[in-house]
Amino acid sequence: MTKKYSSQFKPIGSSKWTRMAVLIFLVFFSLAESHAQKGLFVKISMGSGYIKENTGLKKAGWSLVTKNHAIGYGITDKFALQVGELGGLVKMKVKEYDFVNINGFGVGFNYRIRKDINWSVLGASGFVAFAKKWTDPSGDSAGKGYGFNMSLDKEWFLGNRWGLRLGPHFFWFKTTDSSYQFFDAGLNASVVFYLTPFREKE
Repeated sequence: MTKKYSSQFKPIGSSKWTRMAVLIFLVFFSLAESHAQKGLFVKISMGSGYIKENTGLKKAGWSLVTKNHAIGYGITDKFALQVGELGGLVKMKVKEYDFVNINGFGVGFNYRIRKDINWSVLGASGFVAFAKKWTDPSGDSAGKGYGFNMSLDKEWFLGNRWGLRLGPHFFWFKTTDSSYQFFDAGLNASVVFYLTPFREKE
């Protein structure tokens, strides 16, 4: 006897969650028109993410906070050079320690893509520390190293000097003397202040 099976497949877009995701995507990438900006700006960026150590500790955890701060200067309508900070504080048990603190400082660039999408890249050197309390994240040194950060943010403008950004970020950091390798993926929100008022791109 041949058994009959009812199909469990539905056409793409039939789910209300799928339709909602598509709507959010369209709004995210098309709300604002492109802007042009030259001059100095300051970005305060914080969020959270999932951090994994791949070699020595071989552990993973959610960060209490990640950071992607920057001070930059727009030299063209789309391209800016910047100095910045990357890293995060993650809840991770390592012997008698409960937290891992990753800090890096370096230089990079920000490129403004159409529809006010910002692509930022930062290369940095810094250190990793193990801490017993989140209130004292400096803790004990786990080694110096280097890394890079990349983010892709959508920006909305308030007035002619303020911007709000939201988007995913990724960073990788490796210590040179203790051979730890950390990888983070998460979401950051940023507030940007432009010392030079921006203008709508013609």
